[in-house]
Amino acid sequence: MSVFANLGHVLRSRDPAVDQRRASRDLVDMLSHITTGGRTHGIRIINISALGLMCRSDSSFMAHEQVSVWLPIVKDYAAEIRWVEDGRLGMEFLEPITPQIYDAMLGLIPPRRTAW
Repeated sequence: MSVFANLGHVLRSRDPAVDQRRASRDLVDMLSHITTGGRTHGIRIINISALGLMCRSDSSFMAHEQVSVWLPIVKDYAAEIRWVEDGRLGMEFLEPITPQIYDAMLGLIPPRRTAW
């Protein structure tokens, strides 16, 4: 028996929410900004889909905050912060980005080249 035979669990994510996502995520690495309450905060987007994104930021945010996030083509796009944890936050766009616009936008966002 191979030493790797029982490592199937390693391939599965440790985050149960991954299996519950409504859309697959594209791994990216893009600096951008969020505007909320009249203030702008720097972010680094690390994954994105037509429904939302995950990013890192040194600023403090709270779940359920309404924000706008700057993205290529769609510019300041309305979203709601769904969760915040250890400098990371996940947000859901108030309106999904249409497939044609999403594909064009993704072509302008650098893919991720480093592991977190």
